[in-house]
Amino acid sequence: MTENKDQKKLQGKEQSGLRRLAGRRWFYPALYLCVASLILTGILFFQMRGADQAKDTEEQNRVVFNQDDPSAPLNAGEEVFEWPAAKADTEVIQPFYDADGTEQEQQAALVNYDNTYAQNTGINIGAKDEQAFAVNAAMSGKVTEAKKDSLLGYTVTLKHKNGVETLYQSMTSLDVKLGQEVKQGETLGTAGTSAFNKPMGVHAHFEIRKNGIPVNPEVYMDKAASEVKAVTVGAQKTSGQPSAAEKTKFEEKAPEAPAKKEAPSKSEEKGKSDSSKSMENRSEGESIDQSEN
Repeated sequence: MTENKDQKKLQGKEQSGLRRLAGRRWFYPALYLCVASLILTGILFFQMRGADQAKDTEEQNRVVFNQDDPSAPLNAGEEVFEWPAAKADTEVIQPFYDADGTEQEQQAALVNYDNTYAQNTGINIGAKDEQAFAVNAAMSGKVTEAKKDSLLGYTVTLKHKNGVETLYQSMTSLDVKLGQEVKQGETLGTAGTSAFNKPMGVHAHFEIRKNGIPVNPEVYMDKAASEVKAVTVGAQKTSGQPSAAEKTKFEEKAPEAPAKKEAPSKSEEKGKSDSSKSMENRSEGESIDQSEN
């Protein structure tokens, strides 16, 4: 009974306290402000959440509708060109021939073969320790060429989207075959040497081409095939060998030998002899006439 009486007293005190608090002038305005603040906070939260969802939906729609547009930004999940070897262990030892480059850069990109200069239509990659290394696919594609060339060594060509191809040359062995589908980073062969560019030593020749026209591979690293643009200047593809660096007008021509004089015929010699005798007789006659006078 005592406990029940104590509980009733406490409840009575609490109720009387609430009545006194509710009786104050500021109680209801303060209560209204608290409720209004909670309502406004909830509205703002749901608005921000809705804006984020709308932004995500717009981004997804942009990616879907721009997949076939070459000028569209890079799509999520689209492959980009990777270095065709172990990046930490290799470097460019001969650059791409750029028609807009400096004279020094252009000279460094010329290949001298058989007393003829040729533009380097790709880049030559060598290991920092000058040893052989694995050559990898810079992008997934289909093998359209896999053969051994007497000048260029083992060569591989991969076909990609948007008219883009990658070429790998100067290899000492092949790990793929014609018609094979290869994944990005898959080993194509082992870097070696080529008769066409002996001064480079052990290296791999790498090209990116758009509709048959070579472009600078270093420019398109970490970019998609849809971003490769064909150019009308710089190294150009021609129909003959070697495809790694096509022959150009830069030829070292040997100086022309002076024309040899033809030996005179017998009739010319006789005529010349008769003419000489006539001149001698004429000279003697004039001398005699002068002495008589």
